[in-house]
Amino acid sequence: MSDIAKKLEEYRKNKLKNKPQQEETEQELTENLIKDIDSDIVTSSEETEEVVDDTIHCCSLVQFLYYGLCFAFWIILYAIFIKLQFGTVFFLVSCLVAMYMNTRTRPKKKGEVSAYSVLIKTVKVLTGL
Repeated sequence: MSDIAKKLEEYRKNKLKNKPQQEETEQELTENLIKDIDSDIVTSSEETEEVVDDTIHCCSLVQFLYYGLCFAFWIILYAIFIKLQFGTVFFLVSCLVAMYMNTRTRPKKKGEVSAYSVLIKTVKVLTGL
């Protein structure tokens, strides 16, 4: 047991010695990451790419009618599946399809911040993720 305690104490001493070096390395990685992101933003703004308008627009009458017809079609199918005694299955499959359709299926744009980055107060590399 004393051998393990010695190894643990030795490990803790080494960890304390290496902590400033680790912080410097993390700082360098953070600075390099920020520079890379900035350079990606600059190069992507210089390139002519397809511009996607991310603003929210109010629904037009055609879109309103389209969604209304889709909902009416879903209600009719749901009624048919209820008659066939598969209403619950149809409803659950519909929920799964709706969840899939409402998630982003396109790749992330260059320079776009990930949703996880909202949780990180400081920009630092997280090991193991």
